[in-house]
Amino acid sequence: MLHSAMAPHTTTEMRERMVFWHSELGKSNSEIALLASCSERTVCDVLQIHRDYGVVCNPFAQPRGGRRSLDTSDLNYISSLLAANPCLYLDELQDQLATGRGIHVSIATISCAVRSLALSHKRISKAALERNELLRATWLAEYDDIPADYFVWLDESSVDDRTNQRTNGWAAVGRACVRRATFIRGQRYSILPALTSDGIIALDIFEGSVNKEKFIRFLKEDLVCI
Repeated sequence: MLHSAMAPHTTTEMRERMVFWHSELGKSNSEIALLASCSERTVCDVLQIHRDYGVVCNPFAQPRGGRRSLDTSDLNYISSLLAANPCLYLDELQDQLATGRGIHVSIATISCAVRSLALSHKRISKAALERNELLRATWLAEYDDIPADYFVWLDESSVDDRTNQRTNGWAAVGRACVRRATFIRGQRYSILPALTSDGIIALDIFEGSVNKEKFIRFLKEDLVCI
């Protein structure tokens, strides 16, 4: 495991000397530690980093004096990101902070920040992207006086055996996590049900989409026989 920072006296010049003493002069770690006035563990870390990355400084170390906490504006930024896309992972939030605001903090800091916003990680409840609340309200106003048992609803539904969507996201404590998304992905298997207030009275399943011909055949062959 690599340490994020070396001891204060191990300057870049000293680390380069360590690599030179080891590779060119063949000195042991204990000899190098004595020459550099540092521990053998520090020598091991420097040589390991040079072997793995070809440099003498840890490329993943955060700069000294960098920010280690988030302020209110940062928390608001995280909140807005999760409001737009509740399925973001913590490392993606970390990348967004780095690219969008130039802030470099650890995953642990981001995890604490998210929980300080009273958000919890939970299973997503998806809402259809095609839903139109205005049309729904108009329909209710037009036909609300008709008894429910008079209706037979026909509508295509679909499932996808190759859908690769995230199933968990962030939402306020006590509230469902809802993400608007298009449900259709990959190879579709369509379901055409006839639904009444008593439940489904007829059902047909197709591979692919339901077209006009399949819909009319369903009406003639399945519903007429009921």
